[in-house]
Amino acid sequence: MSESNHIAFLGTSRSGLGHLRRIANIAGQVARRHPNARLSLLSNAEPAALSRTELRCFSQIIVCEKQDMSAVLAKTGVTLAVADTMTLPGIGIYRGLSALILRETPPDRLERFRRDDGRAWDCVIIPNTAAHWMPPLGPDFAQRVEPAGWILRPTGARRIEESSTGIVLATGGGGTVETRAELYPLLSELLSKTKARCRTGFRIRQALGPRAGGEALECVDGVFDPGASLNAVFRRADLVISTAGYNSVLELASTDTPALIVPIPRSLDDQAARVRLWGPRLGFGLLPDRIDATADWLADQLNRPRRRPPVDLGPDGAGRAAEILLDMMCPVS
Repeated sequence: MSESNHIAFLGTSRSGLGHLRRIANIAGQVARRHPNARLSLLSNAEPAALSRTELRCFSQIIVCEKQDMSAVLAKTGVTLAVADTMTLPGIGIYRGLSALILRETPPDRLERFRRDDGRAWDCVIIPNTAAHWMPPLGPDFAQRVEPAGWILRPTGARRIEESSTGIVLATGGGGTVETRAELYPLLSELLSKTKARCRTGFRIRQALGPRAGGEALECVDGVFDPGASLNAVFRRADLVISTAGYNSVLELASTDTPALIVPIPRSLDDQAARVRLWGPRLGFGLLPDRIDATADWLADQLNRPRRRPPVDLGPDGAGRAAEILLDMMCPVS
């Protein structure tokens, strides 16, 4: 691949960090495979919660509104634009290669990710196994569709020498006013019922990152900013209560930490379906009609603490995605 070739990763991160996390995982693998690759990041908010090592993968970071990103691509001579589960208004003014990372999406929402200039994406990368989800995309939508496998930071089991981070509450994308209005009362009711069932008291710390709006659940015993290392916090925790975002669930799955997974309403992300799938594998899943059963499970886990085996998530999806992108830049004949 020529050093003049330029890959730009694009994501929206104003209300959550899911896009940035997938982008950073893939960009890191691209940089490992091709240290001289020129990588840029375009986001509509500062890339908070990425580590210094992750940020160093990018030769430039441009913060701009989503509607301006296509113009930036056209002006900066980008060879390959990689958008994470987002549309690019006016993409027709950019004439380079384009790839879409498409996280699992309800069938009736797929059309909104079509390019708005009538051209097909050169490639759509699916960040899960083919057996889990493969969207029915025709050649007018994408010239090729490639399942890459699960994209995450594999974290592993808690080591003997590691100190515990206790019981951690991670509300993630529940940081908006609308989702807090539904999520927080549900969590408060659950924790109240759990305390009534526990033989001893317990303390919970809430992880509040830069997109959480700064508002903590009233009944928690402390608040902390996990920075770029939420996965390590998960590994060291005795128990995690987490919303069911793509990255949170997968990073929890790669640990041996018991977890309670809680859905929040999202227009493009069926977290209730994710809770039904991953809840039994990670510990338990909270659904609105199961609050008493959830409190029973949570109290039992606190009364009789135990770990679980990490979930085998298969080959590294970030590495495979990097290979796909590099092949697009310099295809093997």
